[in-house]
Amino acid sequence: MIGRVALIVVLLSALAGCIPAGAGSRAKATHVFQVTGMTCGLCSKAIERTVRKLEGVEHVSIDRKAERVEIAARPDVSAAMLEKAIESAGRYEAELLEGE
Repeated sequence: MIGRVALIVVLLSALAGCIPAGAGSRAKATHVFQVTGMTCGLCSKAIERTVRKLEGVEHVSIDRKAERVEIAARPDVSAAMLEKAIESAGRYEAELLEGE
């Protein structure tokens, strides 16, 4: 069994060298929003659920205490689209701090 695992690791390592860097990944843009109106964990979940519905959103990180939402998405997902999604999740106001 250990021999098979070692063989798989060696083969995967060899294959990894054959794939050009960045060939399987897409560029990402990160947007950071100041969001007011989040009062509980349900607020965070509502925002995350709504934002993740947008095609191209790859990661959502919410810091409720700091009132910040950080979103990593493909470059074709605009800050305006993200802001609209955040605000449509409830009674929230979003202001872009970082990103395009």
